[in-house]
Amino acid sequence: MIRYELPSTGDLIKLGESHPNAITIYLPTAPTPTGRQQAVTAAKSAVDEAVRTLRGQGMNRAEQEAIRVRWEEILVDTRLWGNLSNSLVILLAPDFSEDFVLPNHLEAQTQIGDHFDLGQLVRAVTSPQAAFALTISSNGWNLWRASASQRATELELGEEYAEDAADATNRMTIRGRKLLRRLSGDEGKKVLIERYAQVVADAVRTELGKLDPHATLPLFVFATEPLLSMIQSENLPWQLVAVPGAPDVLRPDEIDGAVRQRIGALSAQANSELADSIGHGFTSGLALTDLAPIARAAVAGAVSTFIYDFTAQVRGTLDDATGAIVLAQDGVDLLSRIAVIVLQNGGEVIAVRPGEIKAEIWHGQVLAGLRHPIA
Repeated sequence: MIRYELPSTGDLIKLGESHPNAITIYLPTAPTPTGRQQAVTAAKSAVDEAVRTLRGQGMNRAEQEAIRVRWEEILVDTRLWGNLSNSLVILLAPDFSEDFVLPNHLEAQTQIGDHFDLGQLVRAVTSPQAAFALTISSNGWNLWRASASQRATELELGEEYAEDAADATNRMTIRGRKLLRRLSGDEGKKVLIERYAQVVADAVRTELGKLDPHATLPLFVFATEPLLSMIQSENLPWQLVAVPGAPDVLRPDEIDGAVRQRIGALSAQANSELADSIGHGFTSGLALTDLAPIARAAVAGAVSTFIYDFTAQVRGTLDDATGAIVLAQDGVDLLSRIAVIVLQNGGEVIAVRPGEIKAEIWHGQVLAGLRHPIA
């Protein structure tokens, strides 16, 4: 069973602390033998290049050696390299090291500064990664659960249910045109399939109702027609996402990949609606769209929600006491610094990609909803 090692909000806050000569490395990876070797080679190259850059900036030999030792500890961690997913994050400093295996598709990046660049890591943590899935065909059905820390795995059901369409309709088979009691031909087959869909839908209500009684997570339905439409018509309380195609041939990793490929669109829609809601407070001073006042509001603890484009490159310095910022190409990632400050003060942070937010107030980079207006 593959488990992803994502940081918590508390971890992000700790990682946001200052670390002189901090190296941040993001790598896209693949959970295959070739992918693992490529990841090791790419990570080693990134570490070597970062150390050379720091040496050129005057880092002493003892600090270089300290980074090398921490890197070697990561390099020999067979559990890490043997359980890669879609991305790997490596954080190194003379006094610190950490790594995270992520299911998210992140971009290759290496950054050096006095703070770790947490932009993409914040995206991984704050983007919903939890969902249920139903795979169903006339041959059988299964429920699955994917989370931020675990690849899609089959749910162990708490009760006994019909295993397939024949079982659900008390018949040896539902295929073909043979007489089935008083039902025959395609029409008879359709009635039996509808009954099967009802039985499965009732089972889904029972099982997922125990795990998610308020239906907060989406439910991905892997099926072909007519079963797909029949399940959709059963008025299940969860948000249904149709994934057409034959589910019988899908491996668990393919189910997981399909879920994570589509879940971003659901998040984007929800985040756009949230941004619209924040925008309603603009005239009353409860929404900000400029970076400088947002930074000041974040330090003052006034930001309740911070939405930002984590791919944007905005670097400089930030005064932790006043929130004043100064733009500078050799500075830290200001957006992730502000994000960590918002988290420290109990606010919500949402890292988005370009084009995901469709709200009228969104100008493409930052948006903050405030607890109260600031002077």
